[in-house]
Amino acid sequence: MMFPETQRQVEQKLEQVYGFKRKPSKNGDKLRGRCPDCNHKESSAWAFAEEPWIVFCPRKNECGHENHVRDLFPELFEKWEKRFEPTPEDPLRTVNAYLIEERGFPLDQLKGLYAQESITRYKPKKTTSITLRFPITDEQGNEGWWQRVLDQQEVLPKTTFKEDWSSMGHAWLTPNTNYLESKEIYITEGIFDTIALWLSGITSFSALSSGNYPSIFLNEIAQKCTEAGISFPKLVWAFDNDEAGHKGIFKNIELAQADGFECEVALPPGGRKKQDWNDLYKQDRLKFSDLETYKYYGALLVAEKAVDKGILIYKYKGMKSFPFDFKNQVYWFKLDMDKYDDYMKGLHATDDNADWAQEEKDLLIAERRDSALEHASTVEIMMECRPYGLYYQYQKEIDEASYFFKVDFPRGGQTIKNTFTSSQITSAGAFGERLTHIAPGVFYEGNSKQLLAFLKRELRDIKRVELINYVGYHKEHQTYVLCDIAVQNGRRFKINKEEYFELPRKTNLKARAPFQLEINNNASDYTDAWVKDLLDAYDVRGMVALTAFFGSLFAQQIRGMHKSFPFIELVGEPGTGKSTLLSFLWKLFGRSNYEGIDPSKSSISGLLRTFRQVSNLPVVLLESDREGDKGTVKQFDWNALKTLYDNGSLGAKGVKNGGNETYEPPFMGTLVISQNAEIVSTEAVMGRIVQYKFTKEQMSKKGLYASRNLERYEQAQISQFILLCIEKEKAILESYRLGMEKYDEILHQEKYNVKSSRVIHNHAQMLSLFDAMCTHVLKDLIQDDMQHKVRDELFDMTQNRDKVLKSDPIIVQNFWNTVEEMEDAIKTPTHHDTVLNHSARPDWFAINFAHLYKVAADYRYPLPEVNELQNALRHSLHYRFVEANKAIQSKISSTTKRCWIFEKPTSQRD
Repeated sequence: MMFPETQRQVEQKLEQVYGFKRKPSKNGDKLRGRCPDCNHKESSAWAFAEEPWIVFCPRKNECGHENHVRDLFPELFEKWEKRFEPTPEDPLRTVNAYLIEERGFPLDQLKGLYAQESITRYKPKKTTSITLRFPITDEQGNEGWWQRVLDQQEVLPKTTFKEDWSSMGHAWLTPNTNYLESKEIYITEGIFDTIALWLSGITSFSALSSGNYPSIFLNEIAQKCTEAGISFPKLVWAFDNDEAGHKGIFKNIELAQADGFECEVALPPGGRKKQDWNDLYKQDRLKFSDLETYKYYGALLVAEKAVDKGILIYKYKGMKSFPFDFKNQVYWFKLDMDKYDDYMKGLHATDDNADWAQEEKDLLIAERRDSALEHASTVEIMMECRPYGLYYQYQKEIDEASYFFKVDFPRGGQTIKNTFTSSQITSAGAFGERLTHIAPGVFYEGNSKQLLAFLKRELRDIKRVELINYVGYHKEHQTYVLCDIAVQNGRRFKINKEEYFELPRKTNLKARAPFQLEINNNASDYTDAWVKDLLDAYDVRGMVALTAFFGSLFAQQIRGMHKSFPFIELVGEPGTGKSTLLSFLWKLFGRSNYEGIDPSKSSISGLLRTFRQVSNLPVVLLESDREGDKGTVKQFDWNALKTLYDNGSLGAKGVKNGGNETYEPPFMGTLVISQNAEIVSTEAVMGRIVQYKFTKEQMSKKGLYASRNLERYEQAQISQFILLCIEKEKAILESYRLGMEKYDEILHQEKYNVKSSRVIHNHAQMLSLFDAMCTHVLKDLIQDDMQHKVRDELFDMTQNRDKVLKSDPIIVQNFWNTVEEMEDAIKTPTHHDTVLNHSARPDWFAINFAHLYKVAADYRYPLPEVNELQNALRHSLHYRFVEANKAIQSKISSTTKRCWIFEKPTSQRD
């Protein structure tokens, strides 16, 4: 049954995502739209309109998949209390809805077995949820209860027992059940599993957990059976088909047999997606005819020898040779039919014995066949480990793929996980070599045919997982992949035990992270006290830098809206706290002991890889103007990065497919530059930069103490900040969009006198991001006066940047002032009218740097280091740079000199 509220939400979601429309039909209305799997454009996929639990694709040859809406839209089946709030008329409305929609149970048979209660935790903040509670009454005078928490499971525990009550030895029993006269009793882990079996007509009770032996009730059964002189019922241990369930089965069988019980095992089907008895109930797979199959799965688990398990498989499937696993080793089973026939030859002699009843003959035949199977069956080891093919992982951009395996070992060996390429799984030799490489001391002892049989079974319908080789935002899936945590549409996902994320709409995503982000997912550990310390330590500087990091989390979405994202430059003399600030900001994102990378000390390929490592995260470049070992300055060429401003390519990379294809990944992060000297480059580069200057005048004793406090914060206390930001992605981007409209208009006003539209655009983006951060993440933590102060500073930064684009950098201005001063102050020899200008043209100023530095040294004029100066002079505006190292006839020495040519300002031409 699907409640009307849920039906309406499902129908709306199917319409929004897959274009479903309600269509009339003879057998009732149906919803029709695109298939979630094959995405066929025709409205061929359908679901029942009144209860759209499953979306069917009728294109059997091309697709034919059936998608459960619970898998497509899991968010619609959460928050039970909000969706089904209890009312005075129906106080059990929430738990009733849970039992019907989540568990698929009819309520009429469950009345009186449960109650609707609640649970509350007060730390870190008050959190409450409705619970579904079942009394446990198997021991008179020592009653307890078990409850399932319906909501708030990221804060509250999933299940709890009665406080100060031990569940050890207890069981939950179904009502009106005659356990004593039952031939067999199924014992499950959970209460819902027991209800599923009970509703299917199977006698059952719950042991409450896999580690619990229900001794209280079993002792009572044994005592009453003994008193009545009847046989004990057979116990069928029906725990979950996982490692914990298997351990519990082996432990409890030993205890139960010691108490005189005959035991058997039944298991739900295994596979990549775990199923329990409740799942099978919802699929109508708990008929009595199904139970023999589940007992077969159980018999495989408890088989004592490898050959015993092989014979069980043969009896069930009828195959004469096949691979199988036993106790984390892989064997090859083979039935020798000649030996089998020879052993069975004497069987027909019993047919002539008229004195034997048919039942005796049948028993003899069965025993003889079992003996013949044991005689004719052989098993040989293939490998002393158990590889599991978990999934096929692929990178579609570069056409690379591999198979990801888990390898378990016998005798408690530690599990390993690693990849096999397609070439390594298609021949016994290559497979054996790879296996020995990843699993020390393990050899493949089978042949290629046996390997093929094993892998065909292991890799059939293997799951596909998309692989990315960066950390951050996946644009196509609109998902943040942050190592062990993913966030999509504000919803968190934890990485599964197979090391990938299972996302809605059958999306499987895995990041081969080039570095680790250690983000604490526990909201209760988070403290926002760091905001005050950041303001005390850095004031406006801290907010500008924090805004730059915050904005990087939405860079691709912002570039999608406005084509670009600015470079951020934090510049200032040493000792102004830039390194401490950057290290702290990285902690907010879960990256510890990291500041950035020096581009001058990195190779081109290494730098490109650094840029490719992130999406919607900053790349921090440090101190690119630092001097080398020989005293020369290694100035980075910032022009090489200007295309990163608007999502440009990082350069082509060849694809290994035998063709001429290349892979040109775009820059998906943001650029933050921290150095002591200002960047001097072309106007195109300078116009892309939002610059904030750090000075020692901004330092204070109070700020020093606060910065030390920042260093003391543990990553576990503050790394939740990045999650708080990206979970509000939609609201933040809407605030940003509205802010851009406002600030772009304001900064274009004449009173600000800003001419560069790019400078306006860059700083409007920062203003909009700051407002969005204050509104949605740091609400009530940044006072109004501080917000006004930051905005005023950003307005000033806009005007200052515009002036920089209209004038020369300080190093160039100081140089020409020095040159003009030298020209005026140094007495000119009689045969020419200049000290430094080698050009005879009236509109040129030609400088030979060897001559210039000699004159400056003779007359004690200070000049910058020559390489640094030359790099800056290439962008000279007042004396416009024309050409470097041009050979001209010097009017000073009357010889040929190589000079740098500049065009004089109009006012200084003769």
